[in-house]
Amino acid sequence: MSSLNLSPDQGQPLDRWHPVHRHLPVRPGWSCGVCAAPWPCPRARMLLRVEYGADRVGLSVYLAGMLFDATGDLLRHTGGPLPAPEELFDRFLAWAAPQPRARHRAAVSQPGGRTPGTTCPRSMIMDVRDAAQRWADAWAHGWPAKDVESIVTLQATDGVHWASLFRPCRGRDGLRAYVEECFGEETRPAEVWFAAPRSDGDTATVEYWAITYPYDAPLTISGCTLLRFDADALVAESRDYSHTREGSFPPPAGIFD
Repeated sequence: MSSLNLSPDQGQPLDRWHPVHRHLPVRPGWSCGVCAAPWPCPRARMLLRVEYGADRVGLSVYLAGMLFDATGDLLRHTGGPLPAPEELFDRFLAWAAPQPRARHRAAVSQPGGRTPGTTCPRSMIMDVRDAAQRWADAWAHGWPAKDVESIVTLQATDGVHWASLFRPCRGRDGLRAYVEECFGEETRPAEVWFAAPRSDGDTATVEYWAITYPYDAPLTISGCTLLRFDADALVAESRDYSHTREGSFPPPAGIFD
């Protein structure tokens, strides 16, 4: 697993941050200079959200300019087939302003012939936060108790959990096998802490800290999970970023208060 540390001060341009945070594009191919994924890579997206905060208009303007430059570079320098316009739009812009998804519900007529509209953005944010809190609670209770099913049932049937960016666990069966493998190595109940979720559109992030005992040897894990939910509030995709250290180390004061 890889570590995720969002410690730089908000408002600092990405190119002024420490090299570990510089998930910047390499032109003319527009791949990430750190992880080589198509830019903006998942880490760059998260860092850009931190940098711009609530200024989604500013973020969209910035990304539109990057899309303009990328389109020109790809047209001039790419030897293979070009990405479709909709692929470029989704890659550069769509993720920055996620649209709320309507809940599955019957359209019941209202007085005057009106029918309910889609869920408002504020309600969607609260729904996602609730779903993320339910996920965090399931892990907080299920991890020490090794209750695999309470964790797996929150995954969409076709959802994917990235235990690392090199190990996708697809569907509930894939997640179940991964969790059973991890829990099977632990000879003592884990001590776990989960922070309050932070939500944005249909996604949320949850920081966590755990002291585990694989084969009775203490191992401390500090991590963060990025969650994307479907319309039924089940996890459609989760990506885990974590750092481990041998030994037992409680979380620093103030992080999970």
